[in-house]
Amino acid sequence: MFTKNDTFEQIMNTEPVKRAIGNLFPTCWLERIDAKHYSHTMRQIEAEVQMEWGVPFLSDAFVESANLLMETSVNHRFLFLPLWNPEMCPIASPDSADNCPTSSGNWIPDADRNCADTVWLFTGHPDHDATAFAHTAASASVPPYPSKAVPLEERTGNSIRPAVIICPGGGYEMLSTYSEGIQLAQRLERDGGYKAFILSYRITPNYYPLPQMDLALAVLHVRAFASRYQIDPNRILITGSSAGGHLCASEAFLQESLKTLVLTELASRSAAPDILKKYEACSARPDGVGLLYPVISFLSEYHQGSYCNLTGQQEGLREALSVETHITSDYPPVYAFANEDDGCVPASNTKRLEEALVKADVAHLCQIFPTGDHGVGLGYDCSCSTWSEQMLAFFHQELQTAAGTYK
Repeated sequence: MFTKNDTFEQIMNTEPVKRAIGNLFPTCWLERIDAKHYSHTMRQIEAEVQMEWGVPFLSDAFVESANLLMETSVNHRFLFLPLWNPEMCPIASPDSADNCPTSSGNWIPDADRNCADTVWLFTGHPDHDATAFAHTAASASVPPYPSKAVPLEERTGNSIRPAVIICPGGGYEMLSTYSEGIQLAQRLERDGGYKAFILSYRITPNYYPLPQMDLALAVLHVRAFASRYQIDPNRILITGSSAGGHLCASEAFLQESLKTLVLTELASRSAAPDILKKYEACSARPDGVGLLYPVISFLSEYHQGSYCNLTGQQEGLREALSVETHITSDYPPVYAFANEDDGCVPASNTKRLEEALVKADVAHLCQIFPTGDHGVGLGYDCSCSTWSEQMLAFFHQELQTAAGTYK
Protein backbone atom coordinates (compact mmCIF):
# COMPACT_ATOMS: atom_id res chain seq x y z
CA MET A 1 0.00 0.00 0.00
CA PHE A 2 1.11 3.55 -0.73
CA THR A 3 1.95 6.14 1.91
CA LYS A 4 2.76 9.85 1.82
CA ASN A 5 6.43 8.86 1.77
CA ASP A 6 5.99 7.62 -1.81
CA THR A 7 6.57 10.07 -4.63
CA PHE A 8 3.85 11.25 -6.95
CA GLU A 9 5.48 9.56 -9.94
CA GLN A 10 5.93 6.27 -8.04
CA ILE A 11 2.21 6.16 -7.33
CA MET A 12 1.10 7.40 -10.74
CA ASN A 13 3.32 4.94 -12.62
CA THR A 14 1.58 1.98 -10.99
CA GLU A 15 -1.20 0.11 -12.80
CA PRO A 16 -4.13 0.77 -12.56
CA VAL A 17 -3.53 4.10 -10.79
CA LYS A 18 -2.11 5.92 -13.82
CA ARG A 19 -5.16 5.34 -16.01
CA ALA A 20 -7.90 5.13 -13.38
CA ILE A 21 -7.10 7.47 -10.47
CA GLY A 22 -9.46 10.11 -11.89
CA ASN A 23 -12.38 7.80 -11.14
CA LEU A 24 -11.90 8.35 -7.40
CA PHE A 25 -9.76 11.49 -7.14
CA PRO A 26 -10.76 14.24 -9.59
CA THR A 27 -8.29 14.70 -12.44
CA CYS A 28 -8.71 18.48 -12.24
CA TRP A 29 -7.30 18.33 -8.71
CA LEU A 30 -4.21 16.46 -9.95
CA GLU A 31 -3.54 19.30 -12.35
CA ARG A 32 -2.49 21.42 -9.37
CA ILE A 33 0.77 19.42 -9.28
CA ASP A 34 3.39 20.79 -11.70
CA ALA A 35 5.92 18.48 -13.34
CA LYS A 36 8.68 19.89 -11.12
CA HIS A 37 6.97 18.21 -8.15
CA TYR A 38 6.55 14.76 -9.69
CA SER A 39 9.69 13.36 -8.02
CA HIS A 40 8.68 14.71 -4.61
CA THR A 41 6.97 12.68 -1.92
CA MET A 42 3.30 13.28 -1.29
CA ARG A 43 4.27 14.63 2.12
CA GLN A 44 6.46 17.24 0.41
CA ILE A 45 3.77 18.04 -2.14
CA GLU A 46 1.32 18.67 0.66
CA ALA A 47 3.65 21.39 1.93
CA GLU A 48 4.45 22.80 -1.52
CA VAL A 49 1.17 22.75 -3.46
CA GLN A 50 -2.21 24.28 -2.67
CA MET A 51 -5.67 23.38 -3.84
CA GLU A 52 -7.60 26.00 -5.79
CA TRP A 53 -9.46 27.06 -2.64
CA GLY A 54 -6.24 27.68 -0.68
CA VAL A 55 -5.77 24.58 1.47
CA PRO A 56 -2.72 22.25 1.23
CA PHE A 57 -2.86 19.64 -1.53
CA LEU A 58 -5.06 16.73 -0.43
CA SER A 59 -2.26 14.16 -0.24
CA ASP A 60 -4.08 11.90 2.19
CA ALA A 61 -7.09 11.75 -0.11
CA PHE A 62 -4.91 11.06 -3.16
CA VAL A 63 -3.01 8.26 -1.42
CA GLU A 64 -6.22 6.74 -0.08
CA SER A 65 -7.83 6.79 -3.53
CA ALA A 66 -4.78 5.10 -5.05
CA ASN A 67 -4.90 2.42 -2.35
CA LEU A 68 -8.59 1.76 -3.00
CA LEU A 69 -7.72 1.14 -6.66
CA MET A 70 -5.02 -1.31 -5.57
CA GLU A 71 -7.51 -3.05 -3.25
CA THR A 72 -9.77 -3.40 -6.28
CA SER A 73 -7.09 -4.64 -8.64
CA VAL A 74 -5.02 -6.89 -6.39
CA ASN A 75 -7.33 -8.04 -3.60
CA HIS A 76 -10.71 -7.70 -5.39
CA ARG A 77 -12.02 -6.01 -2.27
CA PHE A 78 -14.06 -3.55 -4.34
CA LEU A 79 -15.96 -3.76 -7.62
CA PHE A 80 -16.61 -1.35 -10.45
CA LEU A 81 -19.97 -2.43 -11.87
CA PRO A 82 -20.70 -1.36 -15.48
CA LEU A 83 -24.42 -0.56 -15.55
CA TRP A 84 -25.11 -0.16 -19.28
CA ASN A 85 -23.13 -3.30 -20.19
CA PRO A 86 -24.71 -5.94 -17.93
CA GLU A 87 -22.94 -8.74 -19.79
CA MET A 88 -19.69 -7.35 -18.33
CA CYS A 89 -21.11 -7.07 -14.81
CA PRO A 90 -20.20 -9.98 -12.51
CA ILE A 91 -23.45 -9.44 -10.61
CA ALA A 92 -25.89 -8.88 -13.48
CA SER A 93 -24.36 -11.25 -16.00
CA PRO A 94 -26.83 -13.96 -17.04
CA ASP A 95 -23.98 -16.43 -16.51
CA SER A 96 -24.02 -15.67 -12.79
CA ALA A 97 -27.11 -16.78 -10.85
CA ASP A 98 -28.23 -14.80 -7.82
CA ASN A 99 -26.93 -17.36 -5.37
CA CYS A 100 -23.65 -18.21 -7.09
CA PRO A 101 -20.22 -16.68 -6.49
CA THR A 102 -19.32 -13.85 -8.80
CA SER A 103 -16.25 -13.76 -10.98
CA SER A 104 -13.19 -11.90 -9.76
CA GLY A 105 -14.72 -8.76 -11.26
CA ASN A 106 -11.49 -6.87 -11.83
CA TRP A 107 -12.79 -4.49 -14.53
CA ILE A 108 -11.46 -1.03 -13.76
CA PRO A 109 -12.56 1.68 -16.19
CA ASP A 110 -10.27 4.33 -17.61
CA ALA A 111 -10.92 7.69 -15.98
CA ASP A 112 -12.78 10.60 -17.56
CA ARG A 113 -14.30 8.76 -20.53
CA ASN A 114 -17.77 10.12 -19.67
CA CYS A 115 -19.91 7.82 -21.80
CA ALA A 116 -22.54 5.13 -21.25
CA ASP A 117 -19.96 2.35 -21.39
CA THR A 118 -18.21 3.73 -18.33
CA VAL A 119 -21.21 4.54 -16.13
CA TRP A 120 -20.48 2.49 -13.03
CA LEU A 121 -21.24 1.76 -9.40
CA PHE A 122 -18.26 1.35 -7.03
CA THR A 123 -18.90 -0.88 -4.03
CA GLY A 124 -17.47 -3.55 -1.78
CA HIS A 125 -17.24 -6.93 -3.53
CA PRO A 126 -20.00 -9.09 -1.98
CA ASP A 127 -17.79 -12.20 -2.10
CA HIS A 128 -14.73 -10.60 -0.53
CA ASP A 129 -15.78 -7.71 1.72
CA ALA A 130 -19.39 -6.63 1.32
CA THR A 131 -18.89 -3.56 3.52
CA ALA A 132 -15.38 -2.68 2.40
CA PHE A 133 -15.96 1.05 2.83
CA ALA A 134 -16.63 0.54 6.53
CA HIS A 135 -13.49 -1.56 6.89
CA THR A 136 -11.26 0.90 5.03
CA ALA A 137 -12.65 4.06 6.63
CA ALA A 138 -9.96 6.69 7.04
CA SER A 139 -9.81 8.96 10.07
CA ALA A 140 -11.17 11.93 8.10
CA SER A 141 -14.50 10.16 7.63
CA VAL A 142 -14.92 9.30 11.32
CA PRO A 143 -17.02 11.91 13.19
CA PRO A 144 -15.44 13.87 16.06
CA TYR A 145 -18.33 12.84 18.29
CA PRO A 146 -19.89 9.49 19.31
CA SER A 147 -22.25 8.35 16.56
CA LYS A 148 -25.42 7.06 18.20
CA ALA A 149 -28.06 7.55 15.49
CA VAL A 150 -28.09 3.84 14.65
CA PRO A 151 -27.61 1.31 17.47
CA LEU A 152 -24.32 -0.60 17.26
CA GLU A 153 -26.05 -3.97 17.01
CA GLU A 154 -28.06 -2.79 14.00
CA ARG A 155 -25.12 -1.39 12.06
CA THR A 156 -22.87 -4.40 12.66
CA GLY A 157 -25.19 -7.31 13.35
CA ASN A 158 -27.75 -7.20 10.53
CA SER A 159 -27.21 -9.64 7.69
CA ILE A 160 -29.64 -7.64 5.51
CA ARG A 161 -28.74 -3.96 5.31
CA PRO A 162 -30.32 -0.86 3.83
CA ALA A 163 -28.52 0.41 0.71
CA VAL A 164 -27.36 3.88 -0.25
CA ILE A 165 -26.46 5.07 -3.74
CA ILE A 166 -24.22 8.14 -3.52
CA CYS A 167 -24.09 10.76 -6.28
CA PRO A 168 -21.13 13.17 -5.97
CA GLY A 169 -21.57 16.78 -6.96
CA GLY A 170 -19.67 18.90 -9.45
CA GLY A 171 -22.14 21.07 -11.33
CA TYR A 172 -22.85 18.33 -13.89
CA GLU A 173 -19.32 19.22 -15.11
CA MET A 174 -17.08 17.05 -12.92
CA LEU A 175 -17.57 14.56 -10.08
CA SER A 176 -16.14 15.22 -6.61
CA THR A 177 -15.93 11.49 -5.96
CA TYR A 178 -13.57 11.55 -2.99
CA SER A 179 -15.03 14.12 -0.59
CA GLU A 180 -18.65 13.65 -1.72
CA GLY A 181 -18.43 9.94 -2.50
CA ILE A 182 -15.80 7.84 -0.76
CA GLN A 183 -15.94 9.68 2.56
CA LEU A 184 -19.75 9.55 2.64
CA ALA A 185 -19.68 5.83 1.80
CA GLN A 186 -17.27 5.17 4.65
CA ARG A 187 -19.38 7.13 7.11
CA LEU A 188 -22.71 5.59 6.08
CA GLU A 189 -21.42 2.02 6.10
CA ARG A 190 -19.41 2.35 9.30
CA ASP A 191 -21.90 4.31 11.40
CA GLY A 192 -25.20 3.77 9.61
CA GLY A 193 -25.11 0.08 8.76
CA TYR A 194 -25.66 0.72 5.04
CA LYS A 195 -24.29 -1.09 2.01
CA ALA A 196 -22.88 1.80 -0.04
CA PHE A 197 -22.60 2.27 -3.80
CA ILE A 198 -20.93 5.30 -5.43
CA LEU A 199 -22.35 6.23 -8.84
CA SER A 200 -20.32 7.68 -11.69
CA TYR A 201 -22.96 9.28 -13.90
CA ARG A 202 -22.65 11.09 -17.21
CA ILE A 203 -21.94 14.81 -17.19
CA THR A 204 -21.76 17.55 -19.81
CA PRO A 205 -21.86 17.33 -22.83
CA ASN A 206 -24.27 14.51 -21.94
CA TYR A 207 -27.53 16.38 -21.36
CA TYR A 208 -30.79 15.51 -19.63
CA PRO A 209 -32.18 12.86 -19.38
CA LEU A 210 -28.92 10.87 -19.53
CA PRO A 211 -27.62 11.52 -15.97
CA GLN A 212 -31.10 10.85 -14.54
CA MET A 213 -31.32 7.62 -16.54
CA ASP A 214 -27.98 6.52 -15.07
CA LEU A 215 -29.31 6.96 -11.53
CA ALA A 216 -32.63 5.26 -12.34
CA LEU A 217 -30.70 2.29 -13.74
CA ALA A 218 -28.54 2.21 -10.60
CA VAL A 219 -31.68 1.99 -8.42
CA LEU A 220 -33.09 -0.78 -10.63
CA HIS A 221 -29.81 -2.69 -10.52
CA VAL A 222 -29.39 -2.53 -6.75
CA ARG A 223 -33.03 -3.48 -6.18
CA ALA A 224 -33.03 -6.31 -8.76
CA PHE A 225 -29.92 -7.90 -7.26
CA ALA A 226 -30.69 -7.15 -3.62
CA SER A 227 -30.13 -10.76 -2.57
CA ARG A 228 -26.61 -10.79 -4.00
CA TYR A 229 -25.75 -7.61 -2.15
CA GLN A 230 -27.55 -8.74 1.02
CA ILE A 231 -29.60 -5.57 1.15
CA ASP A 232 -33.27 -4.82 1.75
CA PRO A 233 -34.87 -3.86 -1.61
CA ASN A 234 -37.44 -1.77 0.29
CA ARG A 235 -34.79 0.40 1.99
CA ILE A 236 -32.81 2.02 -0.81
CA LEU A 237 -31.63 5.56 -0.13
CA ILE A 238 -30.17 7.87 -2.76
CA THR A 239 -28.07 10.78 -1.60
CA GLY A 240 -26.31 13.51 -3.52
CA SER A 241 -24.33 16.70 -3.06
CA SER A 242 -24.96 19.97 -4.91
CA ALA A 243 -25.72 18.98 -8.54
CA GLY A 244 -25.71 15.36 -7.36
CA GLY A 245 -28.50 16.45 -5.01
CA HIS A 246 -30.47 17.76 -7.97
CA LEU A 247 -29.86 14.46 -9.73
CA CYS A 248 -31.34 12.54 -6.77
CA ALA A 249 -34.22 14.93 -6.15
CA SER A 250 -35.26 14.95 -9.82
CA GLU A 251 -34.93 11.18 -10.29
CA ALA A 252 -37.33 10.72 -7.39
CA PHE A 253 -40.23 12.41 -9.22
CA LEU A 254 -39.23 11.32 -12.74
CA GLN A 255 -38.62 7.69 -11.84
CA GLU A 256 -41.50 6.10 -13.79
CA SER A 257 -40.69 7.79 -17.11
CA LEU A 258 -36.99 7.23 -16.54
CA LYS A 259 -37.55 3.51 -16.03
CA THR A 260 -39.27 3.35 -19.42
CA LEU A 261 -36.33 5.13 -21.04
CA VAL A 262 -33.84 2.84 -19.32
CA LEU A 263 -35.60 -0.34 -20.42
CA THR A 264 -35.87 0.93 -23.99
CA GLU A 265 -32.16 1.81 -24.07
CA LEU A 266 -31.12 -1.54 -22.57
CA ALA A 267 -33.22 -3.38 -25.14
CA SER A 268 -31.55 -1.39 -27.94
CA ARG A 269 -28.19 -2.47 -26.51
CA SER A 270 -29.36 -6.12 -26.68
CA ALA A 271 -29.38 -6.68 -22.95
CA ALA A 272 -30.22 -10.25 -21.98
CA PRO A 273 -33.98 -10.93 -21.67
CA ASP A 274 -33.66 -12.18 -18.10
CA ILE A 275 -31.95 -8.93 -17.08
CA LEU A 276 -34.71 -6.89 -18.69
CA LYS A 277 -37.31 -9.01 -16.93
CA LYS A 278 -35.64 -8.41 -13.56
CA TYR A 279 -35.61 -4.66 -14.11
CA GLU A 280 -39.18 -4.59 -15.41
CA ALA A 281 -40.30 -6.19 -12.15
CA CYS A 282 -38.66 -3.46 -10.04
CA SER A 283 -39.46 0.13 -9.20
CA ALA A 284 -36.93 2.90 -9.84
CA ARG A 285 -38.41 4.86 -6.93
CA PRO A 286 -35.96 5.40 -4.07
CA ASP A 287 -37.23 4.88 -0.54
CA GLY A 288 -35.48 7.99 0.74
CA VAL A 289 -33.62 11.01 -0.63
CA GLY A 290 -30.67 12.62 1.18
CA LEU A 291 -29.50 16.01 -0.10
CA LEU A 292 -26.35 17.97 0.75
CA TYR A 293 -26.51 21.70 -0.17
CA PRO A 294 -28.59 20.69 -3.21
CA VAL A 295 -29.43 22.41 -6.46
CA ILE A 296 -33.25 22.33 -6.47
CA SER A 297 -34.61 25.08 -8.70
CA PHE A 298 -33.80 26.48 -12.14
CA LEU A 299 -36.43 29.22 -11.83
CA SER A 300 -34.77 31.70 -9.48
CA GLU A 301 -31.62 31.91 -7.33
CA TYR A 302 -30.28 28.87 -9.11
CA HIS A 303 -26.84 27.54 -9.99
CA GLN A 304 -26.21 28.66 -13.55
CA GLY A 305 -23.51 26.07 -14.25
CA SER A 306 -25.70 23.12 -13.27
CA TYR A 307 -28.56 24.44 -15.40
CA CYS A 308 -26.40 24.95 -18.49
CA ASN A 309 -24.49 21.69 -18.12
CA LEU A 310 -27.59 19.56 -17.59
CA THR A 311 -29.91 21.15 -20.13
CA GLY A 312 -27.72 22.75 -22.79
CA GLN A 313 -29.87 25.81 -21.95
CA GLN A 314 -33.00 24.33 -23.51
CA GLU A 315 -35.56 26.77 -22.14
CA GLY A 316 -38.38 24.23 -21.98
CA LEU A 317 -36.52 22.25 -19.31
CA ARG A 318 -36.30 25.08 -16.79
CA GLU A 319 -39.63 24.36 -15.08
CA ALA A 320 -39.62 20.65 -15.91
CA LEU A 321 -36.47 20.12 -13.86
CA SER A 322 -37.23 22.51 -10.99
CA VAL A 323 -37.86 19.98 -8.25
CA GLU A 324 -39.98 22.16 -5.97
CA THR A 325 -42.74 22.34 -8.60
CA HIS A 326 -43.11 18.54 -8.78
CA ILE A 327 -43.39 17.42 -5.15
CA THR A 328 -46.51 15.34 -4.51
CA SER A 329 -47.72 13.31 -1.56
CA ASP A 330 -46.07 10.11 -2.85
CA TYR A 331 -42.59 11.68 -2.95
CA PRO A 332 -40.09 9.73 -0.78
CA PRO A 333 -39.00 10.99 2.64
CA VAL A 334 -36.30 13.67 2.40
CA TYR A 335 -33.38 14.86 4.48
CA ALA A 336 -31.68 18.04 3.23
CA PHE A 337 -29.26 20.60 4.57
CA ALA A 338 -27.59 23.79 3.37
CA ASN A 339 -25.40 26.52 4.80
CA GLU A 340 -26.85 30.02 4.97
CA ASP A 341 -23.64 31.56 3.64
CA ASP A 342 -23.44 29.26 0.59
CA GLY A 343 -22.05 31.45 -2.18
CA CYS A 344 -22.46 28.83 -4.90
CA VAL A 345 -25.92 27.29 -4.50
CA PRO A 346 -28.13 29.63 -2.45
CA ALA A 347 -29.67 28.09 0.66
CA SER A 348 -33.01 29.31 -0.69
CA ASN A 349 -33.01 26.15 -2.82
CA THR A 350 -33.34 24.01 0.30
CA LYS A 351 -35.87 26.41 1.84
CA ARG A 352 -38.02 26.25 -1.29
CA LEU A 353 -37.82 22.46 -1.24
CA GLU A 354 -38.97 22.40 2.38
CA GLU A 355 -41.98 24.59 1.56
CA ALA A 356 -43.02 22.14 -1.16
CA LEU A 357 -42.53 19.14 1.14
CA VAL A 358 -44.66 20.74 3.85
CA LYS A 359 -47.40 21.56 1.35
CA ALA A 360 -47.44 17.96 0.04
CA ASP A 361 -47.25 16.49 3.57
CA VAL A 362 -44.07 14.52 2.80
CA ALA A 363 -41.93 13.31 5.71
CA HIS A 364 -38.78 15.42 5.84
CA LEU A 365 -36.06 17.07 7.88
CA CYS A 366 -34.53 20.18 6.28
CA GLN A 367 -31.80 22.06 8.14
CA ILE A 368 -30.08 25.38 7.48
CA PHE A 369 -26.76 25.90 9.25
CA PRO A 370 -25.23 29.38 9.63
CA THR A 371 -21.78 28.95 8.06
CA GLY A 372 -19.72 26.58 5.95
CA ASP A 373 -20.32 27.84 2.41
CA HIS A 374 -20.45 25.09 -0.26
CA GLY A 375 -18.93 21.70 -1.00
CA VAL A 376 -18.13 20.81 2.61
CA GLY A 377 -18.85 17.09 2.39
CA LEU A 378 -19.05 15.68 5.91
CA GLY A 379 -18.26 19.18 7.18
CA TYR A 380 -16.83 18.19 10.54
CA ASP A 381 -15.03 21.54 10.87
CA CYS A 382 -18.14 23.59 10.03
CA SER A 383 -21.33 24.59 11.81
CA CYS A 384 -23.04 21.69 9.98
CA SER A 385 -20.77 19.12 11.67
CA THR A 386 -23.72 17.01 12.86
CA TRP A 387 -25.68 16.91 9.58
CA SER A 388 -24.71 13.28 8.81
CA GLU A 389 -25.72 12.21 12.32
CA GLN A 390 -29.08 13.95 11.86
CA MET A 391 -29.60 12.26 8.50
CA LEU A 392 -28.71 8.82 9.85
CA ALA A 393 -31.23 9.24 12.68
CA PHE A 394 -33.95 10.51 10.34
CA PHE A 395 -33.65 7.64 7.87
CA HIS A 396 -33.18 5.04 10.59
CA GLN A 397 -36.76 5.87 11.50
CA GLU A 398 -38.23 6.64 8.07
CA LEU A 399 -36.81 3.73 6.06
CA GLN A 400 -38.38 1.29 8.47
CA THR A 401 -41.84 2.79 8.07
CA ALA A 402 -41.96 4.27 4.56
CA ALA A 403 -40.62 1.49 2.33
CA GLY A 404 -44.11 0.09 1.75
CA THR A 405 -44.79 -2.28 -1.10
CA TYR A 406 -42.11 -1.25 -3.60
CA LYS A 407 -40.23 -4.22 -5.02
